[in-house]
Amino acid sequence: MSEYRLSRRDLIRASLYGGAGLAAASLVPGLAMAAPEERPRRQDQPLEFALVGGLFNIGWWIDPRMGWTAAAKELNINITEVGPVDFNGADQATMMEQVVASKPDAIIMTPLDPDQLVDPCRKATEAGIPVMIFNSDIRDPRYRMGLIGMQNFNGGYLQGQYILNNLLKGKEAKALIMTVPGVENHESRKAGLLKAFEEGGNVTVAEIVNDQADYTVGPQVATAALQANPDINLIVATDATGGESACRALTEMGKADGSVIVMGMDRDDSMLKFIKDGVMAATAVQRNFLELYLATVFMYNHVKGNWIKGAFPSAPDDALGLLPAQVPPLT
Repeated sequence: MSEYRLSRRDLIRASLYGGAGLAAASLVPGLAMAAPEERPRRQDQPLEFALVGGLFNIGWWIDPRMGWTAAAKELNINITEVGPVDFNGADQATMMEQVVASKPDAIIMTPLDPDQLVDPCRKATEAGIPVMIFNSDIRDPRYRMGLIGMQNFNGGYLQGQYILNNLLKGKEAKALIMTVPGVENHESRKAGLLKAFEEGGNVTVAEIVNDQADYTVGPQVATAALQANPDINLIVATDATGGESACRALTEMGKADGSVIVMGMDRDDSMLKFIKDGVMAATAVQRNFLELYLATVFMYNHVKGNWIKGAFPSAPDDALGLLPAQVPPLT
Protein backbone atom coordinates (compact mmCIF):
# COMPACT_ATOMS: atom_id res chain seq x y z
CA MET A 1 0.00 0.00 0.00
CA SER A 2 1.33 3.45 -0.87
CA GLU A 3 1.95 5.95 1.92
CA TYR A 4 -0.89 8.47 2.36
CA ARG A 5 0.74 11.83 3.10
CA LEU A 6 -1.52 14.75 3.88
CA SER A 7 -0.22 18.24 3.28
CA ARG A 8 -1.61 21.40 4.87
CA ARG A 9 -3.04 22.41 1.49
CA ASP A 10 -4.70 19.01 0.98
CA LEU A 11 -6.19 19.06 4.47
CA ILE A 12 -7.64 22.55 4.09
CA ARG A 13 -9.07 21.71 0.67
CA ALA A 14 -10.61 18.49 2.00
CA SER A 15 -12.13 20.25 4.98
CA LEU A 16 -13.84 22.83 2.83
CA TYR A 17 -14.93 20.85 -0.21
CA GLY A 18 -14.76 17.10 0.32
CA GLY A 19 -16.98 14.35 1.65
CA ALA A 20 -20.70 13.84 2.09
CA GLY A 21 -23.05 16.16 3.92
CA LEU A 22 -23.25 19.92 3.91
CA ALA A 23 -21.10 21.45 6.65
CA ALA A 24 -17.37 22.09 6.46
CA ALA A 25 -15.13 20.81 9.24
CA SER A 26 -12.95 22.89 11.52
CA LEU A 27 -9.96 21.63 13.45
CA VAL A 28 -8.81 23.41 16.60
CA PRO A 29 -5.48 22.31 18.08
CA GLY A 30 -5.04 21.07 21.62
CA LEU A 31 -2.18 22.08 23.90
CA ALA A 32 -0.57 18.91 25.29
CA MET A 33 0.34 16.41 22.59
CA ALA A 34 3.23 13.98 22.58
CA ALA A 35 5.41 14.24 19.50
CA PRO A 36 5.08 11.31 17.07
CA GLU A 37 8.63 10.09 17.69
CA GLU A 38 7.95 9.76 21.43
CA ARG A 39 5.39 7.01 20.94
CA PRO A 40 6.10 3.36 20.10
CA ARG A 41 5.34 2.48 16.49
CA ARG A 42 4.08 -0.67 14.82
CA GLN A 43 5.89 -0.63 11.53
CA ASP A 44 5.22 -4.23 10.53
CA GLN A 45 1.45 -4.35 10.97
CA PRO A 46 -1.66 -2.19 10.46
CA LEU A 47 -2.26 0.59 12.94
CA GLU A 48 -4.92 0.05 15.61
CA PHE A 49 -7.45 2.88 15.99
CA ALA A 50 -10.33 3.01 18.48
CA LEU A 51 -13.55 5.00 18.16
CA VAL A 52 -15.22 5.95 21.45
CA GLY A 53 -18.78 7.13 20.88
CA GLY A 54 -22.22 6.28 22.16
CA LEU A 55 -25.82 5.74 21.08
CA PHE A 56 -24.65 3.89 17.99
CA ASN A 57 -28.25 2.82 17.37
CA ILE A 58 -29.43 6.26 16.23
CA GLY A 59 -29.46 7.22 12.56
CA TRP A 60 -26.97 10.05 13.10
CA TRP A 61 -24.13 7.52 13.13
CA ILE A 62 -24.69 6.30 9.56
CA ASP A 63 -22.59 9.01 7.90
CA PRO A 64 -19.76 9.19 10.48
CA ARG A 65 -19.34 5.42 10.40
CA MET A 66 -19.16 5.50 6.61
CA GLY A 67 -16.36 8.07 6.85
CA TRP A 68 -14.60 6.06 9.56
CA THR A 69 -14.70 2.77 7.66
CA ALA A 70 -13.82 4.40 4.33
CA ALA A 71 -10.67 5.96 5.76
CA ALA A 72 -9.74 2.76 7.58
CA LYS A 73 -10.07 0.75 4.37
CA GLU A 74 -8.01 3.24 2.36
CA LEU A 75 -5.24 3.38 4.96
CA ASN A 76 -5.28 -0.28 6.09
CA ILE A 77 -6.16 0.54 9.70
CA ASN A 78 -7.68 -1.97 12.11
CA ILE A 79 -10.61 -0.29 13.84
CA THR A 80 -12.72 -0.99 16.91
CA GLU A 81 -15.57 1.04 18.38
CA VAL A 82 -17.13 1.19 21.83
CA GLY A 83 -19.74 3.32 23.54
CA PRO A 84 -22.77 3.19 25.84
CA VAL A 85 -26.24 2.56 24.45
CA ASP A 86 -27.62 5.67 26.18
CA PHE A 87 -26.46 9.23 26.89
CA ASN A 88 -24.25 8.22 29.83
CA GLY A 89 -21.00 10.13 30.22
CA ALA A 90 -19.85 8.07 33.21
CA ASP A 91 -20.18 4.81 31.28
CA GLN A 92 -18.41 6.33 28.31
CA ALA A 93 -15.56 7.49 30.56
CA THR A 94 -15.16 3.95 31.91
CA MET A 95 -15.09 2.54 28.38
CA MET A 96 -12.56 5.19 27.35
CA GLU A 97 -10.23 4.13 30.17
CA GLN A 98 -10.55 0.50 29.06
CA VAL A 99 -9.61 1.56 25.54
CA VAL A 100 -6.57 3.45 26.87
CA ALA A 101 -5.49 0.30 28.72
CA SER A 102 -5.59 -1.65 25.44
CA LYS A 103 -2.96 0.78 24.03
CA PRO A 104 -4.25 1.55 20.52
CA ASP A 105 -2.19 3.75 18.23
CA ALA A 106 -4.84 6.48 18.33
CA ILE A 107 -8.27 7.24 19.77
CA ILE A 108 -11.02 9.22 18.08
CA MET A 109 -14.00 10.16 20.20
CA THR A 110 -17.08 12.30 20.57
CA PRO A 111 -17.66 12.98 24.28
CA LEU A 112 -21.08 12.57 25.84
CA ASP A 113 -20.01 14.72 28.79
CA PRO A 114 -17.45 17.54 28.51
CA ASP A 115 -16.22 17.11 32.10
CA GLN A 116 -16.29 13.37 32.76
CA LEU A 117 -14.19 12.62 29.67
CA VAL A 118 -11.35 14.99 30.56
CA ASP A 119 -9.55 12.58 32.89
CA PRO A 120 -9.64 9.60 30.49
CA CYS A 121 -8.29 11.87 27.74
CA ARG A 122 -5.56 13.03 30.12
CA LYS A 123 -4.58 9.42 30.83
CA ALA A 124 -4.47 8.67 27.11
CA THR A 125 -2.31 11.72 26.38
CA GLU A 126 0.08 10.95 29.23
CA ALA A 127 0.35 7.37 27.92
CA GLY A 128 1.42 8.73 24.53
CA ILE A 129 -1.87 7.83 22.81
CA PRO A 130 -3.12 10.75 20.69
CA VAL A 131 -6.80 11.66 21.06
CA MET A 132 -8.80 13.44 18.38
CA ILE A 133 -12.23 14.81 19.28
CA PHE A 134 -15.00 15.27 16.75
CA ASN A 135 -18.42 16.93 16.80
CA SER A 136 -18.43 17.88 20.51
CA ASP A 137 -15.56 18.98 22.75
CA ILE A 138 -14.17 18.21 26.21
CA ARG A 139 -13.72 20.97 28.78
CA ASP A 140 -9.90 20.92 28.80
CA PRO A 141 -8.30 21.11 25.33
CA ARG A 142 -4.86 20.20 26.66
CA TYR A 143 -5.80 16.54 26.54
CA ARG A 144 -6.85 16.20 22.96
CA MET A 145 -4.92 16.77 19.79
CA GLY A 146 -7.68 18.70 18.10
CA LEU A 147 -11.39 19.10 17.46
CA ILE A 148 -12.99 18.39 14.10
CA GLY A 149 -16.56 19.56 13.67
CA MET A 150 -18.78 22.46 12.83
CA GLN A 151 -18.66 25.62 14.91
CA ASN A 152 -21.67 24.79 17.02
CA PHE A 153 -22.65 28.29 18.18
CA ASN A 154 -22.61 29.48 14.58
CA GLY A 155 -24.54 26.40 13.52
CA GLY A 156 -27.30 27.14 16.02
CA TYR A 157 -27.30 30.80 15.02
CA LEU A 158 -27.65 29.89 11.34
CA GLN A 159 -30.45 27.49 12.23
CA GLY A 160 -32.24 30.33 14.01
CA GLN A 161 -31.73 32.73 11.12
CA TYR A 162 -33.15 30.17 8.71
CA ILE A 163 -36.25 29.83 10.88
CA LEU A 164 -36.72 33.60 11.08
CA ASN A 165 -36.10 34.35 7.41
CA ASN A 166 -37.45 31.28 5.63
CA LEU A 167 -40.07 29.70 7.88
CA LEU A 168 -41.60 32.45 10.02
CA LYS A 169 -41.03 35.37 7.62
CA GLY A 170 -41.90 37.98 10.23
CA LYS A 171 -44.64 36.02 11.99
CA GLU A 172 -44.53 35.59 15.77
CA ALA A 173 -43.89 32.19 17.29
CA LYS A 174 -43.90 30.45 20.63
CA ALA A 175 -41.14 27.87 20.63
CA LEU A 176 -40.21 24.56 22.19
CA ILE A 177 -36.49 23.72 22.06
CA MET A 178 -35.50 20.06 22.26
CA THR A 179 -31.89 19.51 23.30
CA VAL A 180 -29.46 17.58 25.51
CA PRO A 181 -28.32 19.81 28.42
CA GLY A 182 -24.73 19.81 29.61
CA VAL A 183 -23.16 18.61 26.36
CA GLU A 184 -20.88 21.12 24.64
CA ASN A 185 -22.24 20.90 21.11
CA HIS A 186 -25.89 21.13 22.18
CA GLU A 187 -25.28 23.93 24.66
CA SER A 188 -23.41 25.91 22.01
CA ARG A 189 -26.07 25.32 19.35
CA LYS A 190 -28.79 26.32 21.81
CA ALA A 191 -26.89 29.52 22.66
CA GLY A 192 -26.58 30.40 18.97
CA LEU A 193 -30.24 29.65 18.39
CA LEU A 194 -31.32 31.84 21.32
CA LYS A 195 -29.07 34.65 20.09
CA ALA A 196 -30.76 34.59 16.69
CA PHE A 197 -34.21 34.59 18.32
CA GLU A 198 -33.21 37.50 20.56
CA GLU A 199 -32.10 39.52 17.55
CA GLY A 200 -35.21 38.60 15.57
CA GLY A 201 -37.55 39.69 18.36
CA ASN A 202 -40.53 37.63 17.23
CA VAL A 203 -39.88 34.26 18.92
CA THR A 204 -40.71 33.56 22.57
CA VAL A 205 -39.30 30.35 24.03
CA ALA A 206 -42.02 28.59 26.01
CA GLU A 207 -39.98 25.62 27.18
CA ILE A 208 -36.62 23.89 26.77
CA VAL A 209 -36.73 20.12 27.29
CA ASN A 210 -34.17 17.33 27.57
CA ASP A 211 -34.96 14.68 24.96
CA GLN A 212 -31.86 12.66 25.98
CA ALA A 213 -31.23 11.98 22.27
CA ASP A 214 -33.64 9.10 22.75
CA TYR A 215 -36.46 8.14 20.39
CA THR A 216 -38.60 6.96 23.33
CA VAL A 217 -38.01 9.88 25.70
CA GLY A 218 -38.20 12.54 22.98
CA PRO A 219 -41.85 12.06 21.96
CA GLN A 220 -42.85 11.89 25.63
CA VAL A 221 -41.26 15.21 26.63
CA ALA A 222 -42.48 16.86 23.43
CA THR A 223 -46.04 15.71 24.09
CA ALA A 224 -45.91 16.94 27.69
CA ALA A 225 -44.61 20.35 26.59
CA LEU A 226 -47.26 20.69 23.87
CA GLN A 227 -50.01 19.78 26.30
CA ALA A 228 -48.73 22.29 28.87
CA ASN A 229 -48.31 24.99 26.20
CA PRO A 230 -51.03 24.47 23.57
CA ASP A 231 -50.04 27.69 21.76
CA ILE A 232 -46.58 26.38 20.82
CA ASN A 233 -46.27 26.70 17.05
CA LEU A 234 -42.52 26.15 16.60
CA ILE A 235 -40.31 23.22 17.67
CA VAL A 236 -36.54 23.32 17.16
CA ALA A 237 -34.10 20.48 17.85
CA THR A 238 -30.36 20.76 18.49
CA ASP A 239 -29.80 16.99 18.29
CA ALA A 240 -30.35 14.36 15.63
CA THR A 241 -33.35 12.71 17.32
CA GLY A 242 -35.30 15.76 18.51
CA GLY A 243 -36.91 16.70 15.21
CA GLU A 244 -38.15 13.19 14.53
CA SER A 245 -39.37 12.85 18.13
CA ALA A 246 -41.33 16.09 17.75
CA CYS A 247 -42.92 14.84 14.53
CA ARG A 248 -43.93 11.59 16.19
CA ALA A 249 -45.52 13.50 19.06
CA LEU A 250 -47.43 15.78 16.68
CA THR A 251 -48.62 12.79 14.67
CA GLU A 252 -49.90 11.00 17.77
CA MET A 253 -51.67 14.19 18.91
CA GLY A 254 -53.34 14.69 15.53
CA LYS A 255 -51.41 17.92 14.89
CA ALA A 256 -49.21 16.79 11.99
CA ASP A 257 -50.82 19.29 9.63
CA GLY A 258 -48.00 21.84 9.43
CA SER A 259 -49.60 24.21 11.94
CA VAL A 260 -46.59 23.58 14.21
CA ILE A 261 -43.32 24.30 12.42
CA VAL A 262 -40.62 21.71 13.14
CA MET A 263 -36.95 22.46 12.49
CA GLY A 264 -34.64 19.49 12.94
CA MET A 265 -30.90 18.88 13.15
CA ASP A 266 -29.08 16.33 10.97
CA ARG A 267 -30.98 13.82 8.89
CA ASP A 268 -31.77 10.18 8.24
CA ASP A 269 -34.37 8.33 6.18
CA SER A 270 -37.13 8.70 8.79
CA MET A 271 -36.57 12.42 9.20
CA LEU A 272 -36.51 13.04 5.46
CA LYS A 273 -39.83 11.21 5.15
CA PHE A 274 -41.34 13.63 7.68
CA ILE A 275 -40.04 16.51 5.55
CA LYS A 276 -41.44 14.97 2.38
CA ASP A 277 -44.82 14.46 4.08
CA GLY A 278 -44.90 18.07 5.28
CA VAL A 279 -44.72 17.31 9.01
CA MET A 280 -41.20 18.74 9.35
CA ALA A 281 -40.44 22.05 7.67
CA ALA A 282 -36.65 21.77 7.42
CA THR A 283 -33.50 20.39 9.02
CA ALA A 284 -29.91 21.54 9.45
CA VAL A 285 -27.24 19.11 8.26
CA GLN A 286 -23.63 18.70 9.32
CA ARG A 287 -20.91 17.09 7.22
CA ASN A 288 -20.61 14.06 9.47
CA PHE A 289 -18.97 11.75 6.93
CA LEU A 290 -16.18 14.26 6.51
CA GLU A 291 -15.73 14.83 10.25
CA LEU A 292 -14.78 11.25 11.06
CA TYR A 293 -13.06 10.63 7.73
CA LEU A 294 -10.78 13.65 8.27
CA ALA A 295 -10.16 12.73 11.90
CA THR A 296 -9.01 9.26 10.86
CA VAL A 297 -6.80 10.49 8.01
CA PHE A 298 -5.27 13.20 10.17
CA MET A 299 -4.48 10.80 13.00
CA TYR A 300 -2.97 8.30 10.58
CA ASN A 301 -0.58 10.96 9.31
CA HIS A 302 0.23 12.05 12.85
CA VAL A 303 1.08 8.53 14.00
CA LYS A 304 3.11 7.91 10.84
CA GLY A 305 5.10 11.09 11.44
CA ASN A 306 3.67 12.98 8.47
CA TRP A 307 1.90 15.55 10.63
CA ILE A 308 3.07 19.14 10.27
CA LYS A 309 2.62 21.06 13.51
CA GLY A 310 0.17 23.92 13.06
CA ALA A 311 -1.38 22.50 9.88
CA PHE A 312 -4.93 23.02 11.04
CA PRO A 313 -7.70 23.95 8.61
CA SER A 314 -10.35 26.52 9.38
CA ALA A 315 -14.01 26.54 8.45
CA PRO A 316 -16.39 29.29 7.35
CA ASP A 317 -18.64 30.64 10.10
CA ASP A 318 -21.76 29.42 8.29
CA ALA A 319 -20.52 25.82 8.22
CA LEU A 320 -23.94 24.23 8.10
CA GLY A 321 -26.27 23.09 5.35
CA LEU A 322 -30.04 23.44 5.42
CA LEU A 323 -32.50 21.10 3.79
CA PRO A 324 -35.85 22.74 2.95
CA ALA A 325 -39.08 20.87 2.44
CA GLN A 326 -39.64 18.63 -0.59
CA VAL A 327 -36.30 16.86 -0.55
CA PRO A 328 -36.19 13.24 -1.74
CA PRO A 329 -35.51 10.45 0.76
CA LEU A 330 -32.06 8.92 0.99
CA THR A 331 -31.37 5.94 -1.23
